[in-house]
Amino acid sequence: MKNKIIAAVIIGVVILLCIGGVIFTKLSDRIPDNPPNTVGNTAGNLYNGGMFCEHDGYVYFANPYDSNTLYGMKADETEIKKLVAVSVSSLNVDDNFLYYYQTGSGGGAGLGFIISTTGIYRADLKNPRNGECLDRIIGEHLVLAGNYLYYTCADDENTLTKIGRDGKEKEVFAEPDVLPGCVQNNAIYYTNNGNDLHLMALDLNTGSSRTASTEDIYMPIVDGNIVYGIDIHDNYSLVRVNLSDGTKVTLDRVKTDLINVTSSYIYYQTSESNPQLRRISKDGSNIEIVAEGTYTNINATSNYVYFSEFNSPTSIYKTPVSGALNVTSFDAAYQAALSELNK
Repeated sequence: MKNKIIAAVIIGVVILLCIGGVIFTKLSDRIPDNPPNTVGNTAGNLYNGGMFCEHDGYVYFANPYDSNTLYGMKADETEIKKLVAVSVSSLNVDDNFLYYYQTGSGGGAGLGFIISTTGIYRADLKNPRNGECLDRIIGEHLVLAGNYLYYTCADDENTLTKIGRDGKEKEVFAEPDVLPGCVQNNAIYYTNNGNDLHLMALDLNTGSSRTASTEDIYMPIVDGNIVYGIDIHDNYSLVRVNLSDGTKVTLDRVKTDLINVTSSYIYYQTSESNPQLRRISKDGSNIEIVAEGTYTNINATSNYVYFSEFNSPTSIYKTPVSGALNVTSFDAAYQAALSELNK
């Protein structure tokens, strides 16, 4: 009898351990909810490929000197290192994870945890190499808003897909041609390309859209009750619109292709006979030439604005995000890529 009791106790303990292990595994795999109004990257960065994003003083970026593979560094460009050996874009980040569109496997050293597979990925900030594919698609635009990712697919650009950060709850969220970039107050602001080109706001709670402004604004960047963007019907000029009273101010009448907005300035690429990368104060004063020529991938962090030559995407330059202009090459990224190549 005594032996039977001992055996029963052992079996009970084993069962409890197994149950505890299952519960622990499920709890450890659970993705914690994001704080309200979490957004994975700035609209300006996402409109420019999402090549840089920043969180808690740390910058994640696609290094053009190493096939746009994922690197990380402090905001002052110290402690730069390669994180993942795959090519990335549309970078987003929250307190626990990185999210990005994987454009393919990268060159150079590293584990390369996925081989030549495009899609939407999530990677743990503590160990970015342990990545997980959330959706195997060919796409381009991606934004994290709250606890969901919103993105477009190359084979169906007229719909906006929504998926949970755990890869579940995937659904077609909106049928209009929505460019997911600018998120504020739980809404995506976009140009109504399918109809009147007005500025629209897509409510992420209800999935319904409303007209935010009757102005026809491309690449909108909303900051409080002000939206900065490109006026489609006025020579693609740079404008600022007050969403409360509808007041529009033209900041620069030159034809504009790309914009990004920082705390103090608007950086924008012009495209007339003498193309220039310019910046202007947000109040419309003090236009300055950042660089002569045509540039792309205008991304901003707390310390610098980074940009690439249009015809030479492997070259990348920077200037302080505020204060005096001082354009230099991004040498730290080049040196880090060279070190990886020599490993």
